[in-house]
Amino acid sequence: MNLINKNTNFDNRYIKVTLKGGVRKTGTYFCKYGTSISEVLLMVGGIKDTGYLPENLDYNTPITEDIIINIPNKYSTIKKSFEEN
Repeated sequence: MNLINKNTNFDNRYIKVTLKGGVRKTGTYFCKYGTSISEVLLMVGGIKDTGYLPENLDYNTPITEDIIINIPNKYSTIKKSFEEN
């Protein structure tokens, strides 16, 4: 008799993804298990003109756990804003 039923079906599992920084629609979203970072960015309208994609992040990586993604703003934009104040 099998008393332990391990659920390995991830098709119906959702992951909490929080987007911050230079994206068009910041906030917290729920995506299906295994959705890639690039798919999430497309879903929220992409990045702003002031944002940039870090080179060390693989955007095809499937998301398998809750994550916070912070898209940084370009240095020149930050510097310009600082100089205007």
